[in-house]
Amino acid sequence: MKKLTLGLLGAAAVATTILLVRQQKEVASKEPRLVPAGETQPTELSLERIRELGL
Repeated sequence: MKKLTLGLLGAAAVATTILLVRQQKEVASKEPRLVPAGETQPTELSLERIRELGL
């Protein structure tokens, strides 16, 4: 009986760990990517903005 209980607790711990890791990966993929200091994000300029800049 003791081995069965320890086996079930171990299986529950493994399942919980897998679920937590999956949840963290989903949260990380939804966060916007941070741009390091000194770098800029590539953006698309609208036609109006290009005209404002005189390009």
